[in-house]
Amino acid sequence: MPLQDILGDTEGGAFYRNAAKAAGLTEADAKSAIAKLAPAIANALKDRAGADPEAFEALLELLEDNGEADLNEAGALTDDEAQSDGAAILKDLHGSAAAAQTVAGKLVNGVAAEALATLNAISATGVLAALSQQNVSTLSGGAATAADTQSGGGGFLSVLFAALLKGLLQGASRQMAPKRRRRRYASHYGRQTAPRRRRRRTPGLDDIFKGILGGNRR
Repeated sequence: MPLQDILGDTEGGAFYRNAAKAAGLTEADAKSAIAKLAPAIANALKDRAGADPEAFEALLELLEDNGEADLNEAGALTDDEAQSDGAAILKDLHGSAAAAQTVAGKLVNGVAAEALATLNAISATGVLAALSQQNVSTLSGGAATAADTQSGGGGFLSVLFAALLKGLLQGASRQMAPKRRRRRYASHYGRQTAPRRRRRRTPGLDDIFKGILGGNRR
């Protein structure tokens, strides 16, 4: 299913309406902007995971751990907390909020800077939620809990990226239990890289992203 359609089905079918309200735009303008922003963010995430084995491992674990997602909760992908999460992942991907805004500005014309930043953050949250949702059947139950004895490297950026992803998916994929809230990013900073899980089969990067990107790049 195309990414735009996946997002459109979230928040009880009100995702684009809620995103538009958050940004102060019409629903048509918000949907048009997200249609450009979200695929670019997905490709940036794919590039990051492809360049950093630790980031890819963290992504796989997040998808395994967030299989039962409730994305129909009002504001799950568009409220203030979701926007804060999206802004954090964009900052990590691009190095700064300003750099993320510059990239977004090259993709979307005619939208005020504040509204564009809001939609960019919402798009980032939406991409991670859609990625989790589309890989439930692929990864559910596919990993054992036994850990690899090798800790693996990756450095601070890899650990930070994994922490951001984990915090984001915990927020975007709110569980069915009522009023269950995720921990914020601050609780993840400084954590050591977790031992790698053993899997019967590790899907390739293209397999993970094909559900939202298809077979083509930009």
